[in-house]
Parts: sequence; structure tokens; C-alpha cells
Amino acid sequence: MRLTYWMYEGTAHHGVGRIANSLKKVHAVFHAPLGDDYTLPIHTMLERTPDFPHATTSLVTGRDLAQGTNRLPLTLKQVEARFKPELIVVCASCSTILLQENLQQAIDTADVQTPVMLYDANPYRMTETESSDRLFTTLVRRFAKAQPLTERPSVNFLGPISLGFHVRSDVIAMRRMLNVLGIELNVIAPLGASLSDLERLPAAWLTIAPYRETGQEAARFLEREFGTPALLETPIGVEPTLRWLRKLVEMINEIGARKGAKPLQMPPLQAFSLDGLSAPSSLPWFSQTADMHSFSQKRAFVFGDATRTVAIVKLLRDEIGAQIAGAGTYLVKHADWVRKELEGYLPDELLVTEAFQDVAKRIEAERPDIVCGTQMERHSCRKFDIPCMVIAPPTHIENHLLGYYPFIGFDGADVIADRIYTTAKLGLEKHLIDYFGSAGLDDENDEKSAKSSTSSITVPKEVATSCTESNTSKQECRSQNEGFNADAQTKQSTGTATEANAARTEVEWTEDAQRLLKSVPFFVREKAKRNIEKYARENALWLITPEVVRKAKEHIGA
Repeated sequence: MRLTYWMYEGTAHHGVGRIANSLKKVHAVFHAPLGDDYTLPIHTMLERTPDFPHATTSLVTGRDLAQGTNRLPLTLKQVEARFKPELIVVCASCSTILLQENLQQAIDTADVQTPVMLYDANPYRMTETESSDRLFTTLVRRFAKAQPLTERPSVNFLGPISLGFHVRSDVIAMRRMLNVLGIELNVIAPLGASLSDLERLPAAWLTIAPYRETGQEAARFLEREFGTPALLETPIGVEPTLRWLRKLVEMINEIGARKGAKPLQMPPLQAFSLDGLSAPSSLPWFSQTADMHSFSQKRAFVFGDATRTVAIVKLLRDEIGAQIAGAGTYLVKHADWVRKELEGYLPDELLVTEAFQDVAKRIEAERPDIVCGTQMERHSCRKFDIPCMVIAPPTHIENHLLGYYPFIGFDGADVIADRIYTTAKLGLEKHLIDYFGSAGLDDENDEKSAKSSTSSITVPKEVATSCTESNTSKQECRSQNEGFNADAQTKQSTGTATEANAARTEVEWTEDAQRLLKSVPFFVREKAKRNIEKYARENALWLITPEVVRKAKEHIGA
């Protein structure tokens, strides 16, 4: 884990908080100093649920350390009295782990009736994702109990977690597909599950765990310990969803055959659509339209967690026809799996890094038409003026919306296609508005511009000072400014350029020239600006006016 200003993953105790906030009647107690309790406001800001965070900080202060005081036993008693949890999970934060205190001894002296589990979430050995997955698997191991299978076909859905990327919508999408197939959801965990729900996990016919980051280890444990088959593929995209549904039906029917149950039939695909009448997804049709044909020429760069990086790369190339400029992940632990899944999809090596600066450099070098990344990449792309859509955590509040925006299933394929289209095309729309004018508003703006043109010119400092000191009229001042370049050209042509001009390297832009530059498509604007400035320097035109822009354009042949 590299400590940087921005990090892709939080600390291990943040992962513990995500599991505690997901489960009912489970409370986390962090043995931590002030500042390490940042996980609580993160949950409050982003999760958008009426619940308070299921976590409390047992503060560690300098005075307590000096006096040998440990507040953990008192905090446990307070948590038990106030929240009445069924389980308390205690872990040290990244700061207090350095103290190497015997927390089990402190827990034993707390005299509480609620079971307390000390979780070794060492932040120097694991990060947020690994910590949360290990804790969830530990709880499944502890509470799952052998029992008969349900009468009707049923599945567990493991992986949705507090602060997960669009997982609340994914749960709805998954429930819709299972309802169409006539399969019951036995348990969804950890999000919204209780400890008694974890106990019922072995009653399901099989377990689906589509997220590589959370739930798959627990699914493998259920398969080993209780013989519950696991379906670990991810149904993101139309074709992957179809394959996933067929495999799910096949696995359910294998189990049903042993129970003597009536086999499930794959219903008409229209049954999976929102209205029950249309195609389940519009993506196959939309990808063949003229609007989307241009995507075959677009280059996309994808960076994120393991699950969504793999899924989005495949969707972009296989179902939209985009070219993949590169891809990467910050989850080093899953890099080999991502590399294997994307074999044949990437033009070069998979980028594996925890430093967002490395990703930004790669994006700047590749200059793709669209980036699918995290909030980190979105910030980087704003600087580079490259369209970016967020497809993986870390997220921002705009990725935790109240509406229905799944990534899973047919519904998710439409949501992803919409976002790719609007992210890439809105930039083009802006370019078209710039190119063709704004429906007659340009004339009005031109008139206003003409009236104020005298004052709109950015005057070089030396010219402006001269104008002010001599009280020169505005018209004279403008003429003086326009003669700025002419003087420089004359001096250059006569070989009498002053030492100041010869040493000068920085050019200045008038406001009119800057407005003209904005009519250049955003994705080549920076390059056009560099070319114009290069032309200006080569010709000693230190003030770039609209006339200089036009001359540069003719010179370049644009």
C-alpha cells in the first residue's frame, strides 16, 4: 500500500466498517485515535440510508497512554447498552496497531454479555477490500449451519456490501431476473443480512457471487463445507448475462434432478424486459445504429477494480465495437486473474498500480477518446479534457444515487451503454454547438462583442501601462495594441529585433482569439493551441489575435 494524497483503497478497519454497516445487529468498535474515525463520516455522506453507522470509536489519547488507561472495556459496555447488538467486532486502527496492545485482555475485562470478536485487521498486511472479504468469510464460517435445502429452487446472492458500487441497484436487477426464472433468493449478504440469515446460507440450492472483491471466498467455503455449488461469473453485458442465465438454469436443474423437481425452462427473453414485451436490452440494436458506428473508431482506456475492469473492457470491445487503448487495476491481489481474463483484449501489458499518478501519465500519453475509471481518473481527465465515466470505486456521492442504475444484467447493459454514449457524445455535441453556432445567439453575441470590442482586448503590460500613464484614448490604445505584432514582425524582418523580443518565449492571447480557439473541438483543442503558439513564436507574434489564429491555421493547412 502506498501512502498518497489520494488512495484507491481505504485502510483495513474501513473494510471492517463496511461489513458492520452491511449486517443487521453487528457493531464495529475501532480502537483508534481521533482522525482514524474518518470511516464514520464517509458512511454517513455516501450511503444515503436512514441508519446511523454501525460503528463506534474507542478513543485512544496521549494522556490515556501516559496513564496506562484503556477505554475499550468501557466503550464495549456503552455499545452493548445503547445499540444492543448481537455481535461486536473489535479491531485496531492503522495507528493503534503500532502500540501492540493486548486487546483480547481488555475485551475479557469488559464484562459484557454480547459476543465480542477481535478481528486482526493489520493495515500493513491488508487493505480495505481484502479486510472486508476476510471478515465476511470469517462470519460465514462461524455462523453457517448445515440444514436441508429449500423446497423451491433458491440461491444465495453474496457480494453486495455497504458503499459498494451500484450494488443496491444490482440487487434489484438480480431479483428481477431470478423472479422471471422462478428462483427464490434465500439470502442476500452481507448487505441487509442478519446473523440468522448467515446461518441459513447452506439451505440454498446454489450460491451466486459475481463480484471478485467480496463474497467469492465465502461461496467457495459453502461449496467445500456444505456442497452448495457456486456460480462465480459476472453477468455484466448482454452476452455475458445470457451465458450466465443459461448456466444458472443448467446448475439449478442438475440439483433439481437429484431432488426430483420439475426442471426450469428458459422463458422468452422479452420476459426479462421492464415492460415484459420488448427486447430485454436495447444495446444489441443500439450498437448497430449510425449513432454508435463511430464508436468503432474510438479508443477507450479502462481502469478500476477487478470485476468491473474485466467486464467493461469486454463490453466495450465485444458489444460496442470500441478499440481498447489499455486497461489496468489497482487491486494487485487480483491482477493475475484480470490479466488472464483480458488475454487477447489489450494492446500491451495490463497496468497494475496503486498510484493514481501512474494512471494519469498513461492516460495523458495515450490520449484515448474515453476513459472508464474511478473518481481518481475522472479528476485526471478533467485536467486533460478527456471524457470519463466512473465504472468502479473509489466513488463520489454521484455514484450513490437514489434511482435505479444497475450494472448487472440486461438493465445494467442499457445503463452502461447510455453512460458511455452520453459521456463521449456530449462532448461532441458541445463541439457541434461551437462549430455551427448557438442557434442565432452568435449574432447577438457578436453585436455585444462589437460594442465592447475596444475594452475586450487583453493589452500587454507594457502597452497597458503606456495607455494609462499617457491617458491615451481607447481607440489610440487599441491601435497601439494591434501594432504590437506589426512592430515585432518589422523588427524581425529588418533584423533589428531587440534583445527583449529575442529572449521572449511566452505569448499572450487576446480574448477574441481565445473565443476563436474554443470553436476547435475539445479533444484536439490543446494540440491546436500548441501549434498556434509555436507558429506565433516562430514568427515573433507575441500577441495572438484572431488574425494570428487564422494565419496559423492556413500555415498548418487545417
